[in-house]
Amino acid sequence: MNGLQVYLSEEQSKELRLYVFEVTKNAIEEAKKMAGLDRPFLKQNEMAKYLGISINSLRKLETYGLPSIQIDGLKFYSKEEATKFLLSYQK
Repeated sequence: MNGLQVYLSEEQSKELRLYVFEVTKNAIEEAKKMAGLDRPFLKQNEMAKYLGISINSLRKLETYGLPSIQIDGLKFYSKEEATKFLLSYQK
C-alpha cells in the first residue's frame, strides 16, 4: 500500500477516536434537528413528508381515524400516534 503512514501513541489514538466520535455524534444530532426528527409533533406538510405520502393521502388517512390536533387553523400530528395508527392496520 502506497501512501502516508502515521504512527500514534495509544493515548493519541484514543483521543483521535474520541474526537471522531464527538464530531460524528454532533453531525447526527444536527441532521436530526434539521429533519425534524427531534420534534414529537409535525405540521400537516411535514407529516406527509415524514410518512412519504401526499397531503391528500394524509387527509384520507384522517378519514380513517388518523388523530390530529387543530389549534387556531394549524393542524399538528403526533409522530407517535401516527405510528400507532398505521401499525393498527398491520396484518
